[in-house]
Amino acid sequence: MKKSRMFYQLFIPFFLLGISLVVGFSIYIYNSTYKSVEQNFLDGKKNYIKQVHDNVEQKVRTIEYGYTAYSSTSNFGETLKKALTEKDYDIYRDVKKEMNYIEMMGIEGSQYDLISLSGKWGIMNGSLIKLTDKEIDEYKHTYIDNQNKNLFWKPIEGKKDGIEMVVTLPMYQKEKFALGMASIPRRSIDQIVSDQDNLVQIYNSQDQLIYSSKKQKNKLGINGYQQLKAMAHKNDQIPLFFTTEDKKHYVFIKSDYNKWLYLVEINGNEISSLIHNTRFGLFISSILLILLVAIISYYLAESFLRPLKKIQEKLSIGEIGYKRKNELFLLEDSIDQIVGQNERLTAHLTLQKPQLETLFVLSLFRNRMNESEVTYRLQQLGYHFDEDKVFYTGLIQIDNLKEQQIADKNLFLLAINNIVEEMVSDRKRLMPIVLNNATQATIFILNRKDQEAERHLMKTYEEIQKKIEEVLQITISVGISPQYTSLMDSEKSMDLAIESLHYRVNVGYGAIIFYDDIAPMLNATSIAKFPVDIQNKLMKAIRSGEEETATQLAANLVDTTFRLNKNPISLGVTLLRIINELVQLGQLLAVEPKIFENIKKLYQEATNAYDPEQIKQLLIYDLIKPVISSAQDKTEQGFKAIAENIALIVQTEYDQEISLDIIADRLHYSPNYLSNIFKKEFGENFVDYLMNYRLQMAKNLLRDTDVPIKGIAERLKYRNSQNFIRFFKKKLGKTPGEYRKEFRYK
Repeated sequence: MKKSRMFYQLFIPFFLLGISLVVGFSIYIYNSTYKSVEQNFLDGKKNYIKQVHDNVEQKVRTIEYGYTAYSSTSNFGETLKKALTEKDYDIYRDVKKEMNYIEMMGIEGSQYDLISLSGKWGIMNGSLIKLTDKEIDEYKHTYIDNQNKNLFWKPIEGKKDGIEMVVTLPMYQKEKFALGMASIPRRSIDQIVSDQDNLVQIYNSQDQLIYSSKKQKNKLGINGYQQLKAMAHKNDQIPLFFTTEDKKHYVFIKSDYNKWLYLVEINGNEISSLIHNTRFGLFISSILLILLVAIISYYLAESFLRPLKKIQEKLSIGEIGYKRKNELFLLEDSIDQIVGQNERLTAHLTLQKPQLETLFVLSLFRNRMNESEVTYRLQQLGYHFDEDKVFYTGLIQIDNLKEQQIADKNLFLLAINNIVEEMVSDRKRLMPIVLNNATQATIFILNRKDQEAERHLMKTYEEIQKKIEEVLQITISVGISPQYTSLMDSEKSMDLAIESLHYRVNVGYGAIIFYDDIAPMLNATSIAKFPVDIQNKLMKAIRSGEEETATQLAANLVDTTFRLNKNPISLGVTLLRIINELVQLGQLLAVEPKIFENIKKLYQEATNAYDPEQIKQLLIYDLIKPVISSAQDKTEQGFKAIAENIALIVQTEYDQEISLDIIADRLHYSPNYLSNIFKKEFGENFVDYLMNYRLQMAKNLLRDTDVPIKGIAERLKYRNSQNFIRFFKKKLGKTPGEYRKEFRYK
């Protein structure tokens, strides 16, 4: 069917406008998505390089700590300063045991060597070898003479690609007579980096490239690397984005520990591949939307033409020759339509006046109108105020609801609003409204000359409280703002009334609180007071999995917080801090993320800070107990490792002063916690295990050496050799001397 010119005059603008909106929307969505994906991608790269930095640094620190700890032992100097031969098997075995301990703590697959510069020997590749004077001089020249540092890192050239570490020993003594060496192969670093798709490079403090994940040399160039160093010098341990002169992009971080530079190359194609599906989907969506716009434009044009066709039909009845001469001749229908609409609008406004007044009051509280608009709306709604009128804002909140009533809270607020509307004359107020899901609000209109205005307000709200308690069986509290003269101050008055309501935590439920009465107290208690000691004990109990203790401390923490903070704002700030630190602890303990899905409710309760018992329940049952439960599930897997670590300490330090308290302090756990883990994994108490292991060492010394029994007792840390003899006899039924004779005469 052929369309009229007017149809196309309507259709084309609608269609072009729709296309413009679709294209603009698509471009906006694409740009927003691209920026979001790009930012997430860069954040991921920053987190990745930070993780590589943390993992590598942790491992190399462990190696350094192993050598340093060994060099700090009492027998290190005696052993490393003298010559060592194949006959000194006991010494070699002890040194080898220490090397095995360092190897166990260090990086898997690495080679660990120890060189005695004084004794001219070394344990290298697991074997004891003699070193020539030339080799010793070479080591001294490279690492000892004229050197002001103790630790060296350099790349390993050749087939065995990797990093070599050399530490001069003892670490904290001026005289150096030994070297600790670690050769870390490339494959071990690859396992730590755990991503071979990206180019990851590590530079040492001498600007040497000591590791590259793709075996590539420095791609930055001299200028690029110098610029990178300058940026890294100002931002230690903060991942930064860096672009070279040839437009290559990197994310890097500088280590504060050994000044290494870690960087990862960013491939722009990765972002494009991430956004590819979005781009394709957006294109398809745009095509479909354009088709939809065409259809809508067609029907809109048809709808607008329908009245014109009606007029044309009327004109054709009266004048046959008057066809399509003037398609915009719509005066007759337009007048009829406007008159009819005005009549309907008048009737509709009459019916909707309460809703319009409610919206007006809500706009006052939200400060969405200027003064001229307020004056105009007041006239429309039939209010005429003289200069003698003043205003008060009153807010009602429900004090407490039973669990079965909480779901009906909005119904209770509507019922309260209806009661206020019925009990307060419309000449003394604007339309009462339900302000939000917790509060009912009323703006009162009183006479400035009324000296007892606040007493009348108090009496009015006492009657409202009584009526609500009688009809709804609930208790309410009321907060009343100071007097104000302009409705433009309604938003501020609402905030002050809310402050008044906050103070009911100090005066109890069913209170009617005027802001003017509490203002001096608010100013005097504005600083938040935080019970740090109780908080720290609570955190320790959660980390230790002591649920009962944590529950008691949480209740004590909430009670103390309410007691110390009388100001509602400082109270809310303190409670929010408590919640945030508990959430951060849960994240550090790697608990299940779903625990924090409903944290919004707890934040809301802390902001309102009305009922300490409710906050206790939410803290304990919605946060603390789930965190402890989840953390315990996670740590069950680590119990065995902790117990084995304790056993290893006993086996390597049995001849030193050692106790569960000392080990607990070293491993940062409580002694009771470690005792329970050890008993669970090994089936015996820590003390029994230590005594039995020392007994085994005593048997070895009695069989294999001529050390006196008193010396053995002292070595095993018995204060009295008689105690050692009695313990030995109790366990084996014979004295140490009898045991040694028995083996000597076999």
